[in-house]
Amino acid sequence: MRKVLRCQLFGNPQIFLDDQPVFFAFSKINALIYYLTVNISASRDEIAGMLWPNKTEQNARKNLRNTIYQANKELGAEFIVSPNKSILQLDGALVAPSDARLFTEDPIHYLDEYRDEFLKGFFLKDSESFDLWVIKMRNFFEQKFIQSCYKKVAEDIENNHLEDVEKNIHRLIDIDEYDERNYQMLMRFYQNSHRNGKVIETYYSLAGTLNEELGIQPSDETRKIYEDTLTIVKRNKEQKDATKYRFFGRTAELEVLEANLDCFDRNQPFQSVLIQGDDGVGKTALSQLVLNNASEILLVKASCFQAEQTFTLRMWREIMTQLEPIVLTESIMTETLWRQMCQRFFPSFLDIASTQFEEKIRDTDINHLSQFLLTIMDKLAAKYHIIVYIENLQWIDQPSLKLLTSLLLHNQNCLFLMTLRTDHHREVTDFINAVSHYDKLLQITLKPFPKEAIKAFVEKQIPEQQFDYEICDKLYEESEGNPMFLMEYVKQLRQGGSINYMTAKIKKELEFSLVQLSSMERSVLEVVAYFKNPPYISMIALILEVSEQEIAKAVANISERNLLIEQAINSKIHVFFKKKKLREHIYSCQSASKIRLIHEKIARLLEEQYKASNDKGLLSLVAYHYKNADQELKSLDYELSNLELSLKFQHELFPIYNEQSKVALELHPLEFQKEFEKFEEIGHQLKSNEELYGDMNDYQQLLMKYLYLEGRYLINRGDYHSGIEDIQRVIVQAKEYHHDDILAKAYRQMIYFFIQTDNAIEMALYIDMAMTIAIKSNDHESIGILLRLKGLYHLMIGELSEAERLCQESITIFTISNEVREKYASNIAASYDYLAEIERLRKNYNQAVFYMKKAIALCEETSLITSLVIFYVDMGISYFAAGNYQQARHYLQRSNEMYTNIISPWKRTQLSVYLALIDLLEGNYQAVYESLLRFSEVQGQMTNPRDSGIVYFFKAIVKHLLTIKALDTPKIEKLLNYSSNHYYKKAVENLSAYRDQFELNYLKDTFEEVKTTE
Repeated sequence: MRKVLRCQLFGNPQIFLDDQPVFFAFSKINALIYYLTVNISASRDEIAGMLWPNKTEQNARKNLRNTIYQANKELGAEFIVSPNKSILQLDGALVAPSDARLFTEDPIHYLDEYRDEFLKGFFLKDSESFDLWVIKMRNFFEQKFIQSCYKKVAEDIENNHLEDVEKNIHRLIDIDEYDERNYQMLMRFYQNSHRNGKVIETYYSLAGTLNEELGIQPSDETRKIYEDTLTIVKRNKEQKDATKYRFFGRTAELEVLEANLDCFDRNQPFQSVLIQGDDGVGKTALSQLVLNNASEILLVKASCFQAEQTFTLRMWREIMTQLEPIVLTESIMTETLWRQMCQRFFPSFLDIASTQFEEKIRDTDINHLSQFLLTIMDKLAAKYHIIVYIENLQWIDQPSLKLLTSLLLHNQNCLFLMTLRTDHHREVTDFINAVSHYDKLLQITLKPFPKEAIKAFVEKQIPEQQFDYEICDKLYEESEGNPMFLMEYVKQLRQGGSINYMTAKIKKELEFSLVQLSSMERSVLEVVAYFKNPPYISMIALILEVSEQEIAKAVANISERNLLIEQAINSKIHVFFKKKKLREHIYSCQSASKIRLIHEKIARLLEEQYKASNDKGLLSLVAYHYKNADQELKSLDYELSNLELSLKFQHELFPIYNEQSKVALELHPLEFQKEFEKFEEIGHQLKSNEELYGDMNDYQQLLMKYLYLEGRYLINRGDYHSGIEDIQRVIVQAKEYHHDDILAKAYRQMIYFFIQTDNAIEMALYIDMAMTIAIKSNDHESIGILLRLKGLYHLMIGELSEAERLCQESITIFTISNEVREKYASNIAASYDYLAEIERLRKNYNQAVFYMKKAIALCEETSLITSLVIFYVDMGISYFAAGNYQQARHYLQRSNEMYTNIISPWKRTQLSVYLALIDLLEGNYQAVYESLLRFSEVQGQMTNPRDSGIVYFFKAIVKHLLTIKALDTPKIEKLLNYSSNHYYKKAVENLSAYRDQFELNYLKDTFEEVKTTE
């Protein structure tokens, strides 16, 4: 199949060959292809003079010939052709239309192809003619886009196809941010779409740009559109009313409150009410709704303020002010007596400057005032239903709280309705406990709205619109169900705005929650805001360079304010924000330089912890903090290391570390695909940073690491060509930069590849090269691995005694200490697996089972799932060879169940064939039929001859049974179109003469009857 070339010329230019990006060694190859793509054809003299203006005509033509040759060579075909000696062009049969060609031929239809300016960022050194051509074409395409975009916007508006209108106008604005015509067009579009808020927002954006850059104001025409919009907003009373809050939910709470209020209204037993919850949760809204619905009440209101917490009886002064005219009008008390009481407790109330108010009021005074107020309320209750509404009880002063406690305990005629934030002090808690103990207080705690209620909430606030669940999920994520936050985002939705930023009201509310914090407490909050995962107290102490005791004290105070939550995780106290928005707000208030500095400090501390503990869970955190510290290479390095964990655990047959089995079991194929997509994203980031860091040793080392991981993944997924290409690139670069450690890993990956493809000769070459590096660096552990692999090589060529010796030697190296034994448990188990295979080949089946049990025990002990599934298969084969089919099925089935949760390719074919063989022996022909169907689907994709051979082995046996009439199943026979001898020969050709002796002998014995009759 012929490859197709395609050029992307708008934006950063790229050349693709069969949708894969192509990179040339010389930029003039790119220039030549770009020029021919646009101009279809050009004369040799024209191009030579343009690309090499400083060369003689002869040298320029020579350079052009070399460039054409190099381009065609790297592309692998004659893409640049010459229909005659003087003309050059691209072969039309091999070249797809470029984005520029599509846009030029039908600019309206292909408007989106114009992503950015023509050949953005591309230039040639010492080629002024080419650069002038690029500038000319940029102007041409830009003007064509502007004309076409205007035309499309007009057509779309006329035909009511509005999906792309806003986007396309913004594209015009991006080209010329000072052209008011585009802003006017956008404002009119918003105005006609009834998105008046966006009209105003656009006007202010334009005004700011013109003022800052040019020192001028918008034109009269633009100003008129803006003023017309203001008129519409003022005139539209319905819209103004729609912005008001519509009460939502709280049905259960309302039911309780209304029932209690009804009892109060009917002079039946009732309770005072305390509504508590976080900021913005709707305490005031619920209270106001109940009070507005209450009829024939005398409402007295008071508020407590944070700044007045030390002002004695300030709340009661406010209440007395409201009671005075009623008390005097109703002649509840003489004016003289009232004034005497007020003068005693509230001297400033009478504005008597000479009176000195004693702040340290005594308990006897509180008792006296309590009796006085109880008397007043009892007398008023004869004529009125009195409700005292107190807001923000958390900021009440202590004498006022004592008085309130006394009144609630002894009052039977007045209902107190109070709101309380969750961050109250200890005295308020004592008050609640005291009055609740005597059944005087009804407590209602408001929680944020649950996720499932958000859609109904939004649709009640904006009934004229319908919102999908994606928007509702976003709303919940941003607001965490807080009604006040929700209302702010709903206002943005109503005005056509975004819900990705905090409004001024949200910021003000969040900042208000931080008042009266000490500098240390504020610093602690700032540090916690930097963490993606909750930090522990000792980490905060290290960052702030203070003692843990100071941090613990600050955290305790902040937790009392209900801003942070403490949680014990693995015996350490971690802290995190109760509200996500508060964390975002505090973080956003930090300067850019401080953000980089603190993130780098955190990254270094976590890096030290990782090196000390080898805790793999820290890798992603280190990457996160280095990224936010603008140290992208370090971030990518740790991100790669983190992803390597899941990739390695899934694909490495015998990993060099032990992990908990849940890692493999929980990482399903779809989840693994998501992990690999992250891995690919790192590859894109590396590519985008090549120009900036390409010459740095750190970048090259990181690139090798990435290529190594990609290569290993591709090989294990069966894409051998691409995978080996990556590994070979690693080998070349590792040699160039003298990185023996990654070179050894690359050699080992080549060894694994040749194991999978059953290529013993090539495998031996790489074992020797890897062994040279291991011996040179005195790396005993690598030597141990390579001895096992060398043992496998001798097993593959039939030298069993040498294979046995090397495997035993590998086991000896890895059992020198318990620490080494645990780390290399799967490698020890692998050696036992090979020893078991050797014993199977010697027909010592009991000894083979003995070795397999040792291998399995090691893996079960250390939870090495990816290795364990292999050993279960080999144990099943050992039992099958011994004639114990029941035990064989048991182990094969265990392996099969585990394979559903991992994606390792090893031994899958052998597993399927031996299960099918047992089904055949047990007469389960339906299962045999289904197995043959699967084998037919996948056999053509097999690259390992042994895998193909064992499938032929099974087909030969089944066909033989059909031939001798021992099996009579027509539908199975339809799947096997060739003779039994054909399958027999194919099996012998593909199976290993050394490693598959059992299968070959089994096949030979099965066919003995055929050979006798022949």
